[in-house]
Amino acid sequence: MKPARLLWTFVALIAVGVSAAVLTLGDDYFALDRAARHHAPEHETLGPGGALGHMLGIVGSTMMVANLLYLVRRRWARIGGIGSLQSWLAFHVALGVGGVALVFAHAALLFDNPIARVSLVAALIVLVTGVVGRWIYAQVPHRPDGGEMDEAELVAALRAGVAAVSPHLRTAVEDAERALARVAAPPVPGVLSAALQALAAPVTFFRFQATRARWASRLARAPYSLDPADRRVALSVAADAARLRRRFRRQSAFKHIVGAWRGVHRIATFVMLLTLVTHVVTVLYFAVKHGAGPIR
Repeated sequence: MKPARLLWTFVALIAVGVSAAVLTLGDDYFALDRAARHHAPEHETLGPGGALGHMLGIVGSTMMVANLLYLVRRRWARIGGIGSLQSWLAFHVALGVGGVALVFAHAALLFDNPIARVSLVAALIVLVTGVVGRWIYAQVPHRPDGGEMDEAELVAALRAGVAAVSPHLRTAVEDAERALARVAAPPVPGVLSAALQALAAPVTFFRFQATRARWASRLARAPYSLDPADRRVALSVAADAARLRRRFRRQSAFKHIVGAWRGVHRIATFVMLLTLVTHVVTVLYFAVKHGAGPIR
């Protein structure tokens, strides 16, 4: 895992861990109804307006808003030098997950008003679609700059890899690639098939390695009769070509659902941010009106 992804994964785990710790250690307080909580000694700390609860809300809300910087990075090419798109995606996912977790703890499990309920549903949709979207992103091949590769680029890479080997290895590479592709890149008739194949990746990996080992032995015999060095080159090129063929086939299945997924994710994000702003404005209004601190 790259350092940036490792860093942001660590940030997300810390936020989720803090949220889980608050909810676990304060389980007696959170089990009380709203009226009884105001008389509990923990209310000054764990309540939505308590010292810790208020801080969790501020940090969580800040993370949820800051994670939108990923959209700026994606659309504004002039800041491309400030980290790769993959690193910014890790930042986006980490702050989204961590922010939702902290805001959930800030709410103190109180979702008994319309704003809170809409915000909760929107946040859960954002979280689920974000996780699913990250998985979809991994299924679609990308260039080093983060842009999605199209079919022409994949086919060109596939042909270039096979054409680059020595002529006396080309037949061996093509035969081995066809055998490996039957395991690693079966036909993908639709999205469901592509999803099932992706979920079966561990099984496919072992079948792929077993097929590769059989072909390592086969290439040593007639009609190929390759020496060990040539066998390694042929199998390496054939394996890379089979992986590219798998990406090409999955690309055609996944790419048309990316737009629909992004639409749902963005709408839920907009609703979540709208309710977040409404909540903050409401809290500030009553705080100013009554001349008090955070509403408890």
